[in-house]
Amino acid sequence: MEFIDVSAKTIEDAIAKGVAQLAAEGQELVETKVLEQPSNGFLGIGRKPAVVRLFFTSVAKTATQEEVAHVEEQSVAVASNPVATSETEVQDTAVETSESDVVEKPSKKELSKEDQQEIAEKGKQFLDDMFTQMGLTVVIEKMMTKDKITFQVHGEDLGILIGKHGQTLDAIQYLTNLVAHKDVSGHCHIVVDVENYRSRREETLVNLAKRLASKVKRNRQKVSLEPMNAFERKIIHTVLQGDKNVVTNSEGDEPFRHVVITYKK
Repeated sequence: MEFIDVSAKTIEDAIAKGVAQLAAEGQELVETKVLEQPSNGFLGIGRKPAVVRLFFTSVAKTATQEEVAHVEEQSVAVASNPVATSETEVQDTAVETSESDVVEKPSKKELSKEDQQEIAEKGKQFLDDMFTQMGLTVVIEKMMTKDKITFQVHGEDLGILIGKHGQTLDAIQYLTNLVAHKDVSGHCHIVVDVENYRSRREETLVNLAKRLASKVKRNRQKVSLEPMNAFERKIIHTVLQGDKNVVTNSEGDEPFRHVVITYKK
């Protein structure tokens, strides 16, 4: 399988940078492996960037909506064996501490309408430029609330912008937030979506959580799901938090952190 190695200040930045590169070249991300954890060194000496390896497959054609929906339905449980993130792990790794943590921390400073409009304009311009370079013809619908800006992307055969379980879309959203907030005071979270993929993905995860919970209660054996981002893991936790017969926990380090559903005796 083909791969590229990408380095950046953090693991998240390296993954986002690599996924954006693959998307621009018409490639689809298949698997991510952390080769080197970032290190600040001592007093700035010996500082090392994060290095990740992204395995990809060439996309002969862009996915249709039916094929994208089929990919979503493939969100099945994976083996409960732990996944190694690197052959040489570094212990001083920042990991997520709680699924209840807010993914995007709200700004303490109240955002003015002018600043929000500037963030929205910069974000849309970034997306316009990216899609133009990719040779895609799209229509970007902008929706704004007090604390969120949503860009809904419409067009033909946009599966390449979503990637496996939304990994490419998450990277595009991450980069859009970075670019739009540069040199701007305050913060307003930007959501990038493609043909309502995120709502469809959430529905898929809700059904998956209920189905696997029933399996756990029937077999009384724990089930580990595939690696997911913090937002998707929170959906699983929220759906099952009222089920008295199962308990959910997140295990592993990013980007392999996943939910485990266990029978509660």
